[in-house]
Amino acid sequence: MRDKTFLFFIATYLAQGLIGIAYEPIYYLQKDVLHLGVHESGLFAAAMTLPFLFKPVLGALSDAFPLWRRRRVPYLFLATLGTAAGWAALSAAEHYTVAICLGLLIVVHIGISFVDVLCDGVMVERGKRLQKTGQYQSVQIGTLYLMLVVSGVGGGFLAEHASYKAIFALTACFPLLILFTLWAVEEKPVEDDPYTARRFREGMASLFKNPIFWASSAIILLFNFKPYQGTARFYYQADTLGFSKVFIGALSSIDGISGVAGAGLYWWLLGRKVNFAGRSVTLTTGLLVRLTVLIGAPCSLIWIAYRTPALAAAITALFGLLGVAMRLSLMDLVAQACPKHGEATAFALFMSVFNLAAWGSNTLGATLYGSFGAPIGEHAAMALLIFFGSGCTLLCWPLLRYIPSGEKTA
Repeated sequence: MRDKTFLFFIATYLAQGLIGIAYEPIYYLQKDVLHLGVHESGLFAAAMTLPFLFKPVLGALSDAFPLWRRRRVPYLFLATLGTAAGWAALSAAEHYTVAICLGLLIVVHIGISFVDVLCDGVMVERGKRLQKTGQYQSVQIGTLYLMLVVSGVGGGFLAEHASYKAIFALTACFPLLILFTLWAVEEKPVEDDPYTARRFREGMASLFKNPIFWASSAIILLFNFKPYQGTARFYYQADTLGFSKVFIGALSSIDGISGVAGAGLYWWLLGRKVNFAGRSVTLTTGLLVRLTVLIGAPCSLIWIAYRTPALAAAITALFGLLGVAMRLSLMDLVAQACPKHGEATAFALFMSVFNLAAWGSNTLGATLYGSFGAPIGEHAAMALLIFFGSGCTLLCWPLLRYIPSGEKTA
């Protein structure tokens, strides 16, 4: 592998993916130990993942205020150690209460958020220079979903057979993988702090004047607003459909396998020439975004058939494939729109919109599912959430006029 930066991306998303083994056990910790209902569990998840909404602040810290004239590596070192320390403290806790679990999980997610922001900063800065943003993100997301294969089955198995302390202790080891690849991050010393801060402000000013920024942000928000995912689906799986812990974990592994295929599909499609209506068409990032929106809304209605183990596995596989390819088209679009000298902050702004969609739809979905599940039935409540999410995807269509169809998006 000539480009050693790939090693850093693989290690970072390897660690993030393996951390996923803790999330199914955390759901059961909320349900069985903390005795939270679906509504309270949704609020708990919203609170612990709140740091994801503040990624732009972390990006601005890295872009504008380098440490020892480096914008990425020193912060990566500190954030990685902080993430590992948070999981270790959770493992060492004597008793699990809502306050202890929530406080430490917020610390953990601050570290995860910061590492992700810094990694994306490296991806955008180097990827734009070498025209590799699509390739870099395919490797990142492909690695993340490959680890879902392990963390899905592994998380279900550990939830069934291991103690929470042992699970959190194991999870604390994974962030340390990143430290062994920091040498692969090529980072030149930056100018003095005042000059760096001024260039950062100029870059962000140009971003906010760019209509692609606002249109892309709105598309990301609407496309990823899926209230039938997350907490609502977990309670639907566990209580209404009666899926076992191991099978729920296996569904995550199926999602991971098909997600890897989706990342490969996007890599294969990007820049490819196809014949359509008698003429040759190049599949650019902008065109793939249009296809994503066009097929996203009707395809999401398939989730209504999510009733049996066989259908659950098939639907999970389908959307693992399509969902990742669609997500990568949006991520590649915004990576190309990020300005120089504010790469981490700009991409973090876009990803905070993505996280806002996930955070808001998870909270709303859990609330609506808990409120309507009893009066109209859980199946009808889930169908209502699916129609809601599909409608949000349809609203993306008018915004596509602001997205260029050519290769250049910035």
